[in-house]
Amino acid sequence: MAEQTWARQYVILQRAALRAALQYRVNFWTTLMGGVAYQGTQLLFLGVLLGKFGMIAGWGFPEIAFVFAMRLASHALYVVPFGSLRLTDLIVRDGEFDRVLLRPVNPFLQVITRGFPLMSLGDALLGAGALVIFSWHAPVDWDALKIVYLLLAVIGGGLVETGIQTFFCGLSFIATSTFSLRIFADNSITQFSGYPLTMFGRGVFYGFCTVFPMAFIAFLPATVLLGKTSDVPLPLWLVVASPLVGPVVLALGYAFFIRMLPTYSSPGS
Repeated sequence: MAEQTWARQYVILQRAALRAALQYRVNFWTTLMGGVAYQGTQLLFLGVLLGKFGMIAGWGFPEIAFVFAMRLASHALYVVPFGSLRLTDLIVRDGEFDRVLLRPVNPFLQVITRGFPLMSLGDALLGAGALVIFSWHAPVDWDALKIVYLLLAVIGGGLVETGIQTFFCGLSFIATSTFSLRIFADNSITQFSGYPLTMFGRGVFYGFCTVFPMAFIAFLPATVLLGKTSDVPLPLWLVVASPLVGPVVLALGYAFFIRMLPTYSSPGS
């Protein structure tokens, strides 16, 4: 029952945010194309890099492009429904969070429906297209089970990124500004999670699996589908179960957000 209420409230609030964003049609189209262009430059750079060096850590273009597509599709599943998490610093700093606490709606739900991130639609458009195209050309013998695994991996990856950003939301209540951390996290995920992360060495790779778990966004499930699990210095069962890490990271991030709520101090007090 509570889940149905949450879903209904989310749809109502997000629909209102989208309606407000669509009032400016020129801004909508320019922002949409900006999202496509920004992510498209990452793909262009990938093509140029592999055209120069041929392979990276034993991975060729079809394989890395597939990881890139999984990463971009997962990012879209974070940024379309949860992209407004980036506004938390502003809401806290300006004291608007006072009104959030006064409304009879879950604070987290209000934060993620604060506005509709139009650029995310460009991410979603390119992510869906890239996933279809590069999955088709990837060296994978597709069957129904692998397709289901791919979908679960993309969803899990989106939840990992959402969980990371939700953690920063909780941190905003005591640090006021987490802008630098968000930029670092977003840039790191955008620039590196679409590549074979084992190329950084074991120590850094283990950091990508624990402290900053972006290896679970695309790389680890991609090794399962591409038959490259032997490249990963982790137990096979953990690599195969990597899509399940997404809900865990989100649950931890949300728990931290709720735990930090009482530490919020209004700037007007």
